[in-house]
Amino acid sequence: MSTVGQLLKSADGTDIYAEAVGDSFKPAVVFIHGFSMSSIAFNAIFADPKWIASLYLVRYDIRGHGRSGKPTEEAAWESKRLAEDFDAVVQAFKLDKPFVLGWSLGATFITDILSFNPSTYISGIIYVGALPYMGPTLAKVGSPACLVTLPPLMQTADVDQYQAAAIAFVQLTYDALPYDFHLACLGNSLVQPREVIVRLLSRTQDPSGLLKAGREAGLPLLSVHGAKDRIIVRQAVLDAVEGWKNLTVVDIKDAEHFVWLSQPDDFRSQVLSWIARVLHNDCLCSPE
Repeated sequence: MSTVGQLLKSADGTDIYAEAVGDSFKPAVVFIHGFSMSSIAFNAIFADPKWIASLYLVRYDIRGHGRSGKPTEEAAWESKRLAEDFDAVVQAFKLDKPFVLGWSLGATFITDILSFNPSTYISGIIYVGALPYMGPTLAKVGSPACLVTLPPLMQTADVDQYQAAAIAFVQLTYDALPYDFHLACLGNSLVQPREVIVRLLSRTQDPSGLLKAGREAGLPLLSVHGAKDRIIVRQAVLDAVEGWKNLTVVDIKDAEHFVWLSQPDDFRSQVLSWIARVLHNDCLCSPE
C-alpha cells in the first residue's frame, strides 16, 4: 500500500511534512518522533503489513526537524504553536479522535496538544520510552548517559564535540541499528539549526491539561518501556504522571530505546491489543 505524503501549513505558516498509510476507516494512530530525529524513525512500522492491516498510520516531522520548516524565533516554539502543528495533521487527514504515540521527547508534544484541546480530542496516549513534559522533569527522566550528550549538541563552537555527541546519542538508541539507518538518524541532526535544539530543550510546559486528562477524565494511557533502554529512566516517567487513572504499564524484555526495532513482534502485539481493549471499552460505555 502506498504512502500518502503532504506538506501542510500550520496556523503560523510553518511547513509541516506529514504522511499516512493504510485504511482511513480503521482506527488512526499519529506517531510523533523523538529528539533530533524525524518521522523516518517509524519506517519499520509504516512498512509492516501487520500494522497496516490493523490501523490507519499517520506520522509527521515536528517543526525544526526533517522535512518540516525550521523556525528559530522564540515565538515559533510556544506550546500553542506545537499544538497547532498537530491540529494541521488532524485536519489534513480528517482524523476523528486518533490515538497519539509519542516516542521519547516526542511525547512532550502530547502535553502541548492537551493544553489547548479537551481530553476527548484523542482516544488515548501511547508513551514509548517517553519524556512526558519539558522543564525540570527532563533531568529526572533522561539517563545520565543521555543528558551528557545534550550540551555539546546545543553549542556551535566545537564541531568535534558536536559530532561525538551526535554519534553517541544515536548509538544509545539501539546498538544494532542497520548502518544506513544509523546514518539517516545522524543526518536528521545535521540538518537542524543549533538554535532549534536550544529552543526545543529550553522551553517549559504547563502539564496541567495533560494531568487533568489522566487524573480526572480517565484518558487511557499505555506506557511502554524497554528493559534495556539507555536513554529514559522508567520510574521517573511513571512518577511524572502519578495519579493517572487509566494507566497500563508494559515492560518489554530486551528492548532498547528503539523498542519497535529491538523487539518488533512484542511491541506490535502490546500496542495493538491495548488499542483493541480501549476501543472495546469505549463501545461498552457508549450510549445506544
